[in-house]
Amino acid sequence: MIQTQLSFEEESQALSPLAKLSLPQDKDLPPVIREIVMNAPSSRKIPAFVASLSPLCALCPRVRLDYYYDSRPSALLLQVIIEGAQSSGKSFAADIENLIMNSTLKAHDKAMRRLEQDYREKKKRRKANEKLEEEPQTTIRVVPATISKTVLTKRADMFERVLGDTLTFWMFAEELSQVTDAGKSGYSNLRTIMRTAYDLGSLFGIDFASDNSYSAIVDINVCSMFCATPSAVDDYYDKKAIEGGNITRCIVCNMDDTLGEDGAIFTPYSSSQQQTINTMLQRLMDATYTPDGTLQPVVNLDMYWLDNTICKWCKAKGVEATKSGSQALDVFRKRSSVSAFRVAGLCYYLYSMQQDLSEDTIRRRVRQIYLYMAEYILQGMIQRWGKSFEGLNDKRSLENQSETKPILFNQLTDTFTREQLKSQLIQLGLATPYRVFLCQWRKLRLIKMIDSNTFQKC
Repeated sequence: MIQTQLSFEEESQALSPLAKLSLPQDKDLPPVIREIVMNAPSSRKIPAFVASLSPLCALCPRVRLDYYYDSRPSALLLQVIIEGAQSSGKSFAADIENLIMNSTLKAHDKAMRRLEQDYREKKKRRKANEKLEEEPQTTIRVVPATISKTVLTKRADMFERVLGDTLTFWMFAEELSQVTDAGKSGYSNLRTIMRTAYDLGSLFGIDFASDNSYSAIVDINVCSMFCATPSAVDDYYDKKAIEGGNITRCIVCNMDDTLGEDGAIFTPYSSSQQQTINTMLQRLMDATYTPDGTLQPVVNLDMYWLDNTICKWCKAKGVEATKSGSQALDVFRKRSSVSAFRVAGLCYYLYSMQQDLSEDTIRRRVRQIYLYMAEYILQGMIQRWGKSFEGLNDKRSLENQSETKPILFNQLTDTFTREQLKSQLIQLGLATPYRVFLCQWRKLRLIKMIDSNTFQKC
């Protein structure tokens, strides 16, 4: 089991620290996630749960849901970071990714990539002036973390041109440093795209004059999971990423193993477990594509019943932020709730496909999952970037503070001399000659001359 299961009353009140919250018991989790977590050792149950979320969301591109605080529909889009020291066993995430993706999106893309490769080879072999058939229109969804912005834009545009709607890309890397290294070249720096890729309907566009490039304005949606060491996370989520909002769009899963702990060993899946996984994954693919390869209708999940829980949690965290004065808590709580809501939406969708549970049971479990994940995501961000965010925010506030200098005119007595005016100019660091002030003040009838050296305020 992950932890002791909470009662419905405890879930409803909810607004308690992470240590007092829990996920449902292993056997009560949604299908696929259930099998993965049940076979994980105790030290890897939460990481296994988190690692299964983003790839499963990538398999649900036709799902739409309404978040309480958003005015437009949301999609199941998540970005996950599995963080751990060297040799900490982060490869379990790759095993989960292979389990979910090999027979689904990777199998779908294999035929598409073969078409592209055949076309490239024909293009190389063609004779001078020989005409070649049009380039195949492919819809590839599994993309490397080192992909260029141009290619990603082209692939996203193909979804619209071929299928008539947007789909979700899947991006996975066992080493986050691949993404960082690729980002040093401007054409592969995906930081901005990853921010817009978190929200359905946020458009990204490129427009080139060259005929050899590709121009389009598209809706790029990405689910991603990257494994990383702490130093790799520091390199990728630098100052620009912290201030730009990349950190608030990700779920960071820190594998905090105790010193000297043995390696974690996952139990192999039984034939019945594998059958359950395969059946559910095929259902998800069938809910995306029709038998003839077109898109299935959009599925609108009605999650209104979770609105009250979302409001309570967000308001409670807002009160905490007000009491503590923490800008990080105030900012991080908002997208922590958004990501947790999407996790809840995924689980609700998977439960509904199971069809052997009552609606009340599903809602109780999903509410429990939302509350746990909202707190988990928030604490992960606070622990990882809270101090850096507060420091950068304080520095910006100081830099942008307007300097309130005393008003020169008010510093002078009702009757003053030229020497007094000169002295005040030096004290205030003003370089404008004193004669200029005297001339302007006299024109505005703010002062009158008593004698050649003395003036009086009017």
